[in-house]
Amino acid sequence: MSSDRPVRITDVAAAAGVSIATVSRVLNGSSTVDPVLAERVRVAARAARYVPNSNGRALRRQRADVWAAIVSDVKNPFFTSLVTAVEHVAVRSGHSVMLCNTDEQLERERGYLDAAIAQRMSGVVVSVTSEEQSDLAPLLAAGIPTVVVDRRVHDFAGDSILLDNERVGRLAVEHLLALGHRDILCLAGPSGVSTTEDRLDGVRHALAEAGVVFEHERMVRTDLRMADAEDAVLAAVSGPKPPDAVVAMNGPLTAGAYRGIQRSGFRLPEDISLVGVDDDTWTQLVHPAVTLVAQPVDEMGTRAAERLNVRAIHDDVAPVHLLLEPELLVRGTTTQRL
Repeated sequence: MSSDRPVRITDVAAAAGVSIATVSRVLNGSSTVDPVLAERVRVAARAARYVPNSNGRALRRQRADVWAAIVSDVKNPFFTSLVTAVEHVAVRSGHSVMLCNTDEQLERERGYLDAAIAQRMSGVVVSVTSEEQSDLAPLLAAGIPTVVVDRRVHDFAGDSILLDNERVGRLAVEHLLALGHRDILCLAGPSGVSTTEDRLDGVRHALAEAGVVFEHERMVRTDLRMADAEDAVLAAVSGPKPPDAVVAMNGPLTAGAYRGIQRSGFRLPEDISLVGVDDDTWTQLVHPAVTLVAQPVDEMGTRAAERLNVRAIHDDVAPVHLLLEPELLVRGTTTQRL
């Protein structure tokens, strides 16, 4: 092999002792190649420092080797972790990922969807802004593989990787009820988002089955921002009848609730218990550590990316609809009600 020319796919095939077609399938992420043989190809490609010609591949397939990861709030650690998991799979299959932050704005979301179509991207992973108003039909009409994560879309029948969000609300409230809590403040996000509504359904169902009335003033809807949650908790605990527990329905709201309780002078968990959602790093670094319901965010991102790889090879396979299970992690911010 001459040192003055780039390494070619024929060189990798010769080094691995396989056909050019086999090398192509392996480097394009095909799952149809024997795993042992596939690893031999990857080792040969790394040893030769082979770099695929992405422009040539894109022209042949009429697709760019780029996926779009469209999320609603990139500052939320949940979405950061989700995109990281997608990217890990993308890199292994020869794709780049373009991160798109809609900031919960429909117009931004539509602009990113249009960009994905105009740039002929190979796939889209999307957590929509609105269950009812988001429209993914243009992506499907353009033949771009699309996987919905985290939030439902009312008319989307394609691949979806979601969390059992009703179970999230149930786990949080059932834990507090078992500890004797009955006056529970619930911090929820804005309406129109499926995760918010499903988690609230879980809260309501758990309380109803326990014979506890869910008082309207104990359910606070707020933007998905830490400062709003902090203010809401301060207002609630400063009233004449403070709640004996707080449930915060996502990561930023959990951080805000924790800070609000600290600022109020109430003790966690002696005076008030807290159950949050999302196992962010900070939740284990503080004292007391936060009791919470964890989402399998890495699995969600990985499964979504794997579906894009499947659709790159078999675009006519039946869609999958996965519902992942949350997990209650009991730590230091909940205790038995005296």
